Amino acid sequence: MSRKSWVLMTVACGTFMATLDSSIVNIALPTLTKALSTDLRSIKWVVIVYLLTITCTLLPFGRLSDLYGRQRIFQSGFLIFIVGSALCGASTDLTYLILSRIFQGMGASMLMANGPAIITAAFERKQRGKALGVLSMVVSLGLVSGPSVGGFLIHNFGWRSIFWVNLPIGLLGFVFAHWRLDREMGKSHPGPFDWGGAFLQFVLLLSFIFLVDPPTLNAFGSRPFEISVWILALLVFVLGRIFYEVERQVPEPILDFSLFKIRTFAAANLANFLNFVAYSSLLVLMPFYLEEVLDLTPNQAGVLMSAIPLTVFIVAPVSGYLADRFGTRGLSVVGGSISSVVLLSMAGLFGSGFSETTIHPFVLLGLCMVGFASGLFQSPNNVALMSSIPQDKLGVASALMATIRNLGLVTGTGLAAKVFSWKHAETGDFVKAFHAALWVAGILSLGVIGASLLKREEDFQTETDGTTSPNIAKSENGS
Repeated sequence: MSRKSWVLMTVACGTFMATLDSSIVNIALPTLTKALSTDLRSIKWVVIVYLLTITCTLLPFGRLSDLYGRQRIFQSGFLIFIVGSALCGASTDLTYLILSRIFQGMGASMLMANGPAIITAAFERKQRGKALGVLSMVVSLGLVSGPSVGGFLIHNFGWRSIFWVNLPIGLLGFVFAHWRLDREMGKSHPGPFDWGGAFLQFVLLLSFIFLVDPPTLNAFGSRPFEISVWILALLVFVLGRIFYEVERQVPEPILDFSLFKIRTFAAANLANFLNFVAYSSLLVLMPFYLEEVLDLTPNQAGVLMSAIPLTVFIVAPVSGYLADRFGTRGLSVVGGSISSVVLLSMAGLFGSGFSETTIHPFVLLGLCMVGFASGLFQSPNNVALMSSIPQDKLGVASALMATIRNLGLVTGTGLAAKVFSWKHAETGDFVKAFHAALWVAGILSLGVIGASLLKREEDFQTETDGTTSPNIAKSENGS
């Protein structure tokens, strides 16, 4: 094989492993709840800390790659992910598992922050789109495989096997990265690392997640208590303001706030965030509904859950092609509209919704429609987002897009668990609590429609020679 093919295979290996572990754990949550003698409010942190760690470290690891080389950071990501997976599989209690997931998430972040950049550097412009398209298919394959592979492994080998399966894949990727990636790739030393911005970003994002789902604390043997939402809201506001001022003054900031002056970029990121909040709300609760209410086995639930990413896998390339021909805004609006209608229908807007008597084919149809809506929305929205910025900002924008996507996933997980726990404590009825969370997800999907309408249709484009068109200057000046 050519060197480029080896590079693509290496990046695909890391991407598949990281995305597989994002989806494979959701199907294991009911099993983990029983095995570790805990509840939904606690077990959700197995998902949240992984996504939160990735969210908080994507931008810093991207910047470190510029300083020390993408090959070094990418290869280290494999090693850290392997060790984290082994620790997860050896966990004996919930605290051990959560700490191990944090370590695993750091490795995944190092892989995700560098994959697209490595491919962009290795492939010529005329081959780059095809290579990145293959990477997108690998992402979908990881998401498609997660529920079904997880269900099979849990059913036959126990829950620990969903973490141990990463070891041979990770070792293979580590060897490929050592042999096939250029060790000087991406090393430019353009300036000092923004340690202050990296720290403030981490604390700000952590505070935001706690604002969505305040943690329960227990200090010096006292009774458990929650931090006031108002205190957390004030903390988020103050930290956000400090972070903004710091990033405006440093020469090489972690986050370039000037990008948000571009209306299409800002609106597309907002739509992306709301879409993934709604999407993850369904992902985290649906396995419990399938296993606890419909009495399916983890293997059967995994097969049904795979309908969502499998449909996204089919629809997303088609919607991307349609976006090239007919524009992005209309498709994003239609995708958000279908998502909202489907989620609200599941919640009982037009009948009883998903309940104890819902037949399996109807559940499958609903999950396929969620995947259809998400696939219809994602490709056009990402095209609009990445087409709205100058060539020299693509790397920063790509990392920011991934950060906001993961922030949406972790926010949706916490929000869904919070709403479900509140309603379940009030009524004692699983289905009613499930419906309450779906109502919130459906309403948030309405926000996707509004954000998509704010975008300008192809606000401006980046020229192929790396310069910006006159429309860019107009947009940045607010014209």
